[in-house]
Amino acid sequence: MITARYLKSSLITKLALIFVVAFIGLLLSSVAILLCANYLNNMVVMKWLQLMQTAFTFVLPAFLLAHFVGQGVTYLKFTPIRSPFIWLSVILLMPLALPAVNWLKSLNDMVVLPHFMSGVELWMQQMEHQSEVLTDKFLSVSSYSGLALNLLVMAAIPALGEELFFRGILQTVLGEKLNRHLAVWITAFIFSAIHLQFYGFLPRFCLGAALGYLFLFSGSIWASIVAHFINNALAVLLFFLTFNGYLTFDMDALGTQNTWWLGFLSLTLVCLIFYRLNRIKE
Repeated sequence: MITARYLKSSLITKLALIFVVAFIGLLLSSVAILLCANYLNNMVVMKWLQLMQTAFTFVLPAFLLAHFVGQGVTYLKFTPIRSPFIWLSVILLMPLALPAVNWLKSLNDMVVLPHFMSGVELWMQQMEHQSEVLTDKFLSVSSYSGLALNLLVMAAIPALGEELFFRGILQTVLGEKLNRHLAVWITAFIFSAIHLQFYGFLPRFCLGAALGYLFLFSGSIWASIVAHFINNALAVLLFFLTFNGYLTFDMDALGTQNTWWLGFLSLTLVCLIFYRLNRIKE
C-alpha cells in the first residue's frame, strides 16, 4: 500500500500521479464534450465546453494534487506579492516580450524536417492549420460581451489552470528533487509540448520558462498567473481590434523582417528584467 509519506518523497510516484489525475480530468471533460456533440456548431457552447475542459484538466487536478503531494492549498504558493518592482515586471513583461515572441515564432517557422519525416511534418502542418482555424472561430467576435467571454475562456481560466498545474504543481515537484533551473526548463518543455503545436513550440517553450522564473523569483503563483493572463488577454484584444478594423498594423510582424532589431531589443529588456528579479531573490 502506498503511504502518504511515500507519496511525499518519491519523485516518480508524484509525477505519475500528476499525469494520471490530469488524464482523468481530460477524459471526463472529453466525455462531456461527446455528450454535447449536437451543439458543437454553436460557438458559445464550444467556449463553455472549453472552459469546463480547462477546469477539469488543470484547475481541479491542481487543487487535488496539492493535497496528495504537498501540504494542501498552501503548496500552490498563493503568497502575496509586496514588491513594487515584481508587480511592475509582471505587468510589463508580456507586452515588452511581444516582439521577441514574434521573432522566435519566425525562427520556429523556418524549421524543416528531414525528407524521411515528411509524413510527420505534414501531420504537424495539418494540426497547426486546424488549431488556427478553430482559434480564429473562437476569437471572431464583434460585440463587447463576446470579447468578455473570450477573455474569460481563452485568457483568465487557462492562465489560472495552467499556472496552478504546471508551475504550482509540476515545477514545484521537480524543484524538490532537481536543480531549480532544470525544473523550470523541464516544466517549460512539457508545457509547450502538451499543446501539440510544433510551429509554436519555441516561443511557447520560452514563454513557459519566463513564467517559471517569475514563479521562482517571486515565490508566488500570482506572478505567473497574472503574467500568463496578460499574455493571453493581449492576444485576444489584438485579434478583436484587428478583426473589427480598429487596428490595421499586423502586430504579429513586429520584431521580424525589417523590424528584427525590435525583437533583439525586446529580448534584451526581458533578460534585464529577469536579471534584476534574480538579484532581488538572492
